Amino acid sequence: MFLTQSEKTLFSQMSFYSRDIASDFPYELGEKVPGQDDKSIWKVHKGKQKDSGDSVSIFAYDVKNSSDPEMNQVAKNSLRRLKTLQHPNILTFLDGVETDEVIYYATEPVTPLETFLKDNANDIEKHSEEALSWGIYQIGKASSFLINDCNLIHNNICMASIFVDLSGNWKLAGVDFMCAVEVCCRGIPPVKHLRSLDVYEPPEKYYGRVLTCDKWSSDAWGLGCFIWEVFNGNLTREASIHLAGKIPQNLIPNYFELVHASPSKTRLNPAQFLENCRKRGGFMNNSFVDSKLSQEENQRNK
Repeated sequence: MFLTQSEKTLFSQMSFYSRDIASDFPYELGEKVPGQDDKSIWKVHKGKQKDSGDSVSIFAYDVKNSSDPEMNQVAKNSLRRLKTLQHPNILTFLDGVETDEVIYYATEPVTPLETFLKDNANDIEKHSEEALSWGIYQIGKASSFLINDCNLIHNNICMASIFVDLSGNWKLAGVDFMCAVEVCCRGIPPVKHLRSLDVYEPPEKYYGRVLTCDKWSSDAWGLGCFIWEVFNGNLTREASIHLAGKIPQNLIPNYFELVHASPSKTRLNPAQFLENCRKRGGFMNNSFVDSKLSQEENQRNK
């Protein structure tokens, strides 16, 4: 359902739906997507391309009514960063616009992972753990790409940063607190300003001093938090991360190597995590992942 003419008239009087956006942004804003409010600075909406009618997702940030100038800068940096990232397992940026009142950016049409898992619970149960193993593999690939190929630390890997496209592919987003390795590793990671995200912070952040860490330490921890949430639901207490809960037995050893308490030379590089999980008997060593990787290889060779 998209905005009616009367709703557009009402919203045109509000800064969040300014006239400049309506004229300059080639997408029409639709209904708000629930579920992201407390773990993201962005409001996610359904949308469509004004000319073609093609579906998109629109991420919106209210600059004018924000009381935190630092978060305004975070939103601006997030927009600029997402424009530069191109990877099959990272959310695809289409277009964006920035004014003194609002920031919008459009992406491929996606559903928050939490919503996707709830809506497809029966189908996921039918395919057991194999479908989930492919989704986790995709996010591991995205994380490995950022840290190993781009020297970028995501700093915000959790369920709320993952979306699912129309083909069922899992995409990493939530790049709001991303920073270059040489910046993050010189000091304390960026402050997130959202208390709901504190539960995902690695323990070393609370030591009050800079520790010697591998460059992937923070994102390895985040990858572990994300995996915990896939199988156990929203993480609400830091202590829960050390209890495997419903995580499959053949994933538990590699999972605990992601969330080791020590950040130096103990947590798995995401690339090593994927390699270990693909070994015989590993969580991602199954026919479902095999077939998906074969399909990707065939597409690359066309």
